Amino acid sequence: MKDIIKTDHSCDDKQFEACSGKGRCVQIKKTRNSIVWLGVTVVALAYFLLIPNANQIKDLSKQVNPTVSLYSNPKSLQSRFPLIDDNRDIVTLSDIAKDKWSILYFGYASCPDVCPTDLATLNQTLGMMNHADKLQVIFVSVDPKRDVGNLDAFTKRFNTGFIGLSAEEDVLASMTKALGVYHEVEKTKQRALTEDHSKHKKIEKEHSGHKGMKMPMKMTSNYLINHTASYLLLNPNLELTGLLTNPHRAPKMAKALDLIIETLD
Repeated sequence: MKDIIKTDHSCDDKQFEACSGKGRCVQIKKTRNSIVWLGVTVVALAYFLLIPNANQIKDLSKQVNPTVSLYSNPKSLQSRFPLIDDNRDIVTLSDIAKDKWSILYFGYASCPDVCPTDLATLNQTLGMMNHADKLQVIFVSVDPKRDVGNLDAFTKRFNTGFIGLSAEEDVLASMTKALGVYHEVEKTKQRALTEDHSKHKKIEKEHSGHKGMKMPMKMTSNYLINHTASYLLLNPNLELTGLLTNPHRAPKMAKALDLIIETLD
């Protein structure tokens, strides 16, 4: 009898070696497979119920275009770039966004026209939205040397809910590159710096006979920065979801943003 049981027992997996016979082993395998398939079904169902499908995104893109261009593969910014506030304390986007949708706008406080206009337009947009309470506007300065210490005062001029941040130069460079945000100091500043440096050298040479005399170099601080004037839309998971390019029209943006939040939130 023992030999017969050994011959008929056909379990392959080690965890089923304790089976008393072929029938019981087969039943255990069927139960295991059922549990596995049930798990797969639950995951698939959750995916289709909770995550918008491709057709939904495609349809939404048509409705909000050209005001907002939606990305098919959102890029995550979660914990990637440490920002700084007016006290140069490090903050993250998640600290600021607090599970809300966010709009990032890159500019600088001494911008003579574009930045004030765009921030005022964002304020108008929020005033026209039904879901403004679900959206956080974050101004990121590309001019930390001049702006840190004045960020909060600058952004609050447009809306008390706006938040102003910046970043250290290396972080700012990496962040703007990753997001495709352009910013560059105008060549006029470069020329001014060169001229200042040349004048400094000339004066220093003229006074070289005076032992120990050092001439301070005056650096110009009145310069402009060319930069991208687009709004970057992040979902509550801090994924780059859409881009709002010029022309910025408050009524159209309010309608598009409400629709996006209602559909994807």
